[in-house]
Amino acid sequence: MTQDQHLIDTITSELQQHADPNYRELVRQRYNMNVDNFWGVRTPTIHKIANRHYASLKSRPIDQRLAACRQLLETRVYEHKIAAFRWGYRSRKDLDPSHLPVLRDWLNTYVDDWIDCDDLCLHVLGEFFLRYPDLATQTRTFTDSPNRWMRRGAAVSIILPVRKGIHLELALAIADRLMHNQDDLVQKGYGWLLKEASKTYTMEVFNYVMRHRATMPRTALRYALEKMPAELRRTAMGK
Repeated sequence: MTQDQHLIDTITSELQQHADPNYRELVRQRYNMNVDNFWGVRTPTIHKIANRHYASLKSRPIDQRLAACRQLLETRVYEHKIAAFRWGYRSRKDLDPSHLPVLRDWLNTYVDDWIDCDDLCLHVLGEFFLRYPDLATQTRTFTDSPNRWMRRGAAVSIILPVRKGIHLELALAIADRLMHNQDDLVQKGYGWLLKEASKTYTMEVFNYVMRHRATMPRTALRYALEKMPAELRRTAMGK
């Protein structure tokens, strides 16, 4: 047995001790999540276990750490994926531009629900694009993917940079490219991005919404306006 396999077996055993069928059912009903590969472990518990075992990984080269993450991801177990993304987040300062294809592959290959999509994109990819802002423009290519999680991820991955006051132009370009996508979760993704942008760039986002409100899906429009001042929100909604 390899060192990584022993580690994964240990993590699996610890996670399964916290499996909760009632929580599993609650998540299925509340979030409409596919729970076929979900044991029902709560996210703080997953993070606690992942953090504890990261201590045995952190001194290893970054590519070895990412390989261990992939072994977790390949099981397709939800709790393993969240643990892998936690390790990716803990390794964020050691990632370099050569690792973007790895993170993109994680999104394209292993994500299969909006919860793990947002965990990976908001935290790991978001931190990556804060560190390497010039590479964030590659999210434009995500919008062309047939994979709905790549398309949602295009928006969610740049939420953190937008919160920090950069990449407004990219955020609007992503919204343009996803504007008429028929997938409800993609619409919510770019609507969320516009909402976050509106906190810093209120009038820029308001003007953008006013230009597109006649054809923007109502789901995206409502998300985009959620944090707007009430008067601007009423104007944009045509009330």
